[in-house]
Amino acid sequence: MSDTPRRTFMKRIGLAGLTTAAVGTTTAAGRGPNHHTSDQANARPRGRIDLIGHRLPEGEKPRYTFGTTSPDGMWGGVSSFPSSTGSSGSDSNVVATIYDLSDLENPEVAHELEWPVENQRSNHMRFDGIRDGLYYISHEPDTGAAETLGISVVDFGWEEGTPEDPEVLATVETPNSGVHALGEHPEKPIVYIVDEAGSEPGVIPVDVSDPHNPVRHDLAGPNGYVHAVEVDAERQVLHCAYIAGEFEGYAILDISDDPLNPTELGRFDYDDAPDYGLLEAGFEDCHHVIHDPDRDLAVVGDELFGSLPGAKHVFDIGWNEGSLEDPQPISSFFSPDAREQFPGIWTTHFHDVLQDGSETLMIDGGYSQGTWVANITDPENPVPTERFATDLELERGDTRHSPGTAPYNWSTVWNEKREFAFSSDTITGAYTFSVDARPARGKNAGGPGPHYDLEEILERYS
Repeated sequence: MSDTPRRTFMKRIGLAGLTTAAVGTTTAAGRGPNHHTSDQANARPRGRIDLIGHRLPEGEKPRYTFGTTSPDGMWGGVSSFPSSTGSSGSDSNVVATIYDLSDLENPEVAHELEWPVENQRSNHMRFDGIRDGLYYISHEPDTGAAETLGISVVDFGWEEGTPEDPEVLATVETPNSGVHALGEHPEKPIVYIVDEAGSEPGVIPVDVSDPHNPVRHDLAGPNGYVHAVEVDAERQVLHCAYIAGEFEGYAILDISDDPLNPTELGRFDYDDAPDYGLLEAGFEDCHHVIHDPDRDLAVVGDELFGSLPGAKHVFDIGWNEGSLEDPQPISSFFSPDAREQFPGIWTTHFHDVLQDGSETLMIDGGYSQGTWVANITDPENPVPTERFATDLELERGDTRHSPGTAPYNWSTVWNEKREFAFSSDTITGAYTFSVDARPARGKNAGGPGPHYDLEEILERYS
């Protein structure tokens, strides 16, 4: 899609007005039956974040990527780019780091999984949805051909493996190009992996009933490269973010009859995106989608590089006029300090949605934005609030990874069981946070002063 409307907008209002204009950008769709405003006029928006714990990587470490938690919240895991000859610039061969989160204030490394195959990397990992002691790690090429492309099943307490001495039980290869991301079923022994071919169906169900012998099923869904997939057990669907290929946009697949044979239920083609006027907040490079835990809504995020950042989009999937068959965007918003990119990267990335009382919050791992919060209680008027710079214990001049400094936050997820957020920074490691719907603090509700110093971060990146 052309970004001309966005460029025109930038020229007219300048960078300083970007975030303000983005917040509350909406379509003319009617208000849903659950519509309400989270705060009275002139009241501070609700949504705050506070640090619980942090673990800084020690020694020469890889480039950390996606972070997640086990269903019980007792373990955290972070995948990584390990190739010494590839993009990470590291001599480490670690593809996954598992943290013991028994004490949220002091995450401890339980083990680091090393992988013998050169020129490969891991962008994603997930814990098994129904069995303790199992996780899945993805493999894809880095800068050159890799021998193993797909996912590996790792036992770290399910059978003979332990948290200190894990055992790789099996590896599943994909037909084309390896696995960039995967999603676990929270109620069945199934994982969904994605293949990066743009001209073939993008989702591959894998039966992991026997972790020693996973069974790969036929490709499913529209043709295209699915960047991420999330299972919605309540609605029995897959939410799929197609980032490139023959189809680009948000697709919903039905897994109610046969979860190993998903069928298309609905889609939103980015080629048919609505015109937001001067501010065209996307729609490009569809990256990730998460459903609202309590309402018929979903939040779709774009990862757009180049001069302008990608945005978040709230979709109606049954809240008002939309449906699973016809998902409809009702608002878009940027990260709180979004601006023209470089210095820094201000696009949105991996996010999650949580409910606190009557308030609904979104949390995101937003590269230079660190970990940040938005109030989406009124889905037609999302309001970004507090942010936290994941740059703790950063040594000035650390240039291991482009763009060279933290915050370089990859993902933030919510653990419902223990009610905390787990976040991964590429350079500074794992973080645990409390997130709640009390009134946001600080200037422009951005959080307390020590949380995030924008001027210092911009200076660091420049």
